[in-house]
Amino acid sequence: MNNNFKIKTFRFAESSCCAAVCLLLCTVTIIAQNPDKAKKHFDSGRKAYLKFTVDDYNEAVGHYEKALAADSNFAPAYAGLSEAYALAGFELENMGQPAENHYSRALTNAQKSIDKDSTLAMAHRAMAQSCLNANPKKFGQLIYDELTRALELDSTDAESHYLMWIHTDNANTESPWITKSIQFNDRFFQSHYSLGLLYAKQKDFQRAVGHYRKCAEINPKNYRTYFSLGNAYSQQKKYDLAIPEYENTLKLNSKNTEAYFYLGLAYYYKDKNKDAKKNLEKYLELSPATTYRKQAEAILNDIKQQ
Repeated sequence: MNNNFKIKTFRFAESSCCAAVCLLLCTVTIIAQNPDKAKKHFDSGRKAYLKFTVDDYNEAVGHYEKALAADSNFAPAYAGLSEAYALAGFELENMGQPAENHYSRALTNAQKSIDKDSTLAMAHRAMAQSCLNANPKKFGQLIYDELTRALELDSTDAESHYLMWIHTDNANTESPWITKSIQFNDRFFQSHYSLGLLYAKQKDFQRAVGHYRKCAEINPKNYRTYFSLGNAYSQQKKYDLAIPEYENTLKLNSKNTEAYFYLGLAYYYKDKNKDAKKNLEKYLELSPATTYRKQAEAILNDIKQQ
């Protein structure tokens, strides 16, 4: 009888232990999923992402990862990671660096976001953004379908309208897509910046400068705005206006090698050879195998002979 008692007691203890472990695991799971905390980190990530520079994308990734650490089911954070990786990859590709890993992460996180919440417009927009940056020809129909779904879920999303313009009608400044994008969010940087580039390409510099100025108002720390302003003024031979814009560019991003070239060129045309020489030599130092090397060397040679 004593033996039976001991066996029963052991089994009871074992059962209680298992129950306690299960309860503990459940408690840990419940504590780990903190959507309010995830939302705060997500909002910080969005704030960084919407500044649209490489450093900001990297900062956004950090915030989104913290959001998922707080709540692994928080679908917007996966979408945010997707968008940040997609644009960071695009930046790397433009600098001649490999971007496949970033694009792969972008696509993976976009799918996770859709899997977590297929009714989230941002999830479908993220998938479209990822596909657009990774391979627009390969994913053409999918991009269109995902943006269509995103707009079905949120017809006022300025970013989805902007991406649809980029994907389908990006040579048209009067396209309904870009018009609606600005209508729904007049402070979305990308819409104004892309319109500025298009107007400059069409040599409508007054409108181009107007959109660039709006970009500077939205985010005064994005160096691209000032670089593009400098280019717009240089194309009009307004070098006095171009010079401070290129200098602003380099204050914000000293690694923008083309800004050194165009700044040197502007100084050269203003007969400020000392400043021209300094910036052109810096350009050649940073970009030894660049497209404009011969032109920079020719100007430096001309300055030397004067």
